[in-house]
Amino acid sequence: MFKQFLDKVEGSQIYLISSLGIFLVFFILVFIMLFLMKKEHIKHMSELPLKNDEN
Repeated sequence: MFKQFLDKVEGSQIYLISSLGIFLVFFILVFIMLFLMKKEHIKHMSELPLKNDEN
């Protein structure tokens, strides 16, 4: 079915390249965000499910 879409629609390469670009940009931004995140924040977020505060 997907192959038929690619054969019948003109300019389908634009859709494929743009979706690959969006995919790559998203994961590059996530990697940069995780790389720049403070270690204290990561430690705090990882311990949240384990804490049993009654405040």
